Amino acid sequence: MSRPLYQQVKSKILHKIASLSANSSIPSERALSLEFEVSRMTVRKAIDELVDEGILYRDKTRGTFVSDKELVRKNTIDDEKENETCHLLYMTHRTFEEIAPILNVPIYEDIMRIVGSRQRAGEIANIDEIYMTSAYYRREVEDIEEVFELIERKKDFRITKTFIPMLIPVQFVNIMNIPMDVPIIMVKSIYRSFNGETILMRKTYYNPFVETIEISN
Repeated sequence: MSRPLYQQVKSKILHKIASLSANSSIPSERALSLEFEVSRMTVRKAIDELVDEGILYRDKTRGTFVSDKELVRKNTIDDEKENETCHLLYMTHRTFEEIAPILNVPIYEDIMRIVGSRQRAGEIANIDEIYMTSAYYRREVEDIEEVFELIERKKDFRITKTFIPMLIPVQFVNIMNIPMDVPIIMVKSIYRSFNGETILMRKTYYNPFVETIEISN
């Protein structure tokens, strides 16, 4: 996919509101999801970014509204932010005895393993290895593309991260096109809901030649 789905929806919303005056209300998430034929989660992420950028603002009791008109017009010109693409490499579902305790499920629980790559300027920037229960996937996630959108919705979760120096796993050597003896950083992220439910575990393997990790206090 050339652009994340929520970015495509974001562009459509920008064009939709370009003719609206400041303080005009926009359609509900449900209405937009029906119009654009996407999930409400995808629409919400697009709106979240527009709110963060000051293009829209929310009123908890009344809805979502257009901010300053000039800001909307300026941002409508072109929404091509990043030359980044995301690709599914493979996926499977089975029991993972070593992963089940991390997700707080029985060892016989069926778990999805999804592996994808992110490319920047034609090079693999990182590889994501994602684990979530098959039950959660069926209940909350509509398709694989939404999994990659879900892991970017960081403010919707409590995330615990562990930074682990290591050598690249053998199965990713050819994919990332780096030597086996090159040290990399793997970031293990545990996503939890605000009520404490463990949603998924994400392992991100960073290509040191493309993406630099900086850790500061």
